[in-house]
Amino acid sequence: MSLSSLHLDAFYIVTQVLNFTKAAEKLNITQSALSQRILNLETELETTLFIRDRAGLKLTEAAVSLVRFCQIRKTLEEEFLSQIKSANPKELGGTLSIGGFSSITTSILIPTLAPFLRKHPNAHVSIHSKEIDELVAMIKRNEIDFMILDDRLQKDELERIFLGFEKNVMAESKDYAGGDVFLDHDENDLTTFNYLKKFKRMNKNIKRVYLDDVHGIIAGLKSGLGRAVVPLHLIKNEKSLTVINPRDSLDVPVYLYFFNQPFYSQLHQAIVAELSQKFKDALS
Repeated sequence: MSLSSLHLDAFYIVTQVLNFTKAAEKLNITQSALSQRILNLETELETTLFIRDRAGLKLTEAAVSLVRFCQIRKTLEEEFLSQIKSANPKELGGTLSIGGFSSITTSILIPTLAPFLRKHPNAHVSIHSKEIDELVAMIKRNEIDFMILDDRLQKDELERIFLGFEKNVMAESKDYAGGDVFLDHDENDLTTFNYLKKFKRMNKNIKRVYLDDVHGIIAGLKSGLGRAVVPLHLIKNEKSLTVINPRDSLDVPVYLYFFNQPFYSQLHQAIVAELSQKFKDALS
């Protein structure tokens, strides 16, 4: 059985917008024509791809698997066309996306991949800095190809490659004298508690101030708003800050996640190789 490209393209657009009217507009066809393509695809596959309820359009498990197939197909096609059109057959092309948490995207991920991306200008890699809960949801919805996260996720359908440890230390401004006020992302951020618990410094008088992300926390440190447990690689050159007990660090493992696939594009394999080889050095 050979699946129709028209049907697959229609299906993929619907999964991106989760709305038949918007998908039909993108494809420049009528909504009834789009619905017929989806129905034909479901008939070919002998399964249901979408569930309609009051909350909107949802993908079935079969649809989620088919989305991954469409993405692999799209990536391999882009890579093939790029190589055919390129004067250099060794130059990689294609499109991939990577999601990571805020403390590593700008400081580690982008500098690590920059030399590779300059060498392969036809390789279009988008990078998204998101909160951890957002990253997990994005990879489940196939919105990103790679996810950089700690060790909290371990599922059979996901490959997981260790990239190194992010060392977190307690810091404050050199003239800080405000006591146990700690700067965190939000009320669900357990970094400070995990650090204090590890080194047996918990007490009932801790006050927390929330500053949204790690860069806001560092700005708060510089402004003398409190202490914070932050990644060492982000503050090691900050002369206005001092590390409290430099030997004490909360080491958070960092992993690269991606879905198991029967085929990986050359670009996919190259990105995995680059991060596996260079990310650990960048963290240290």
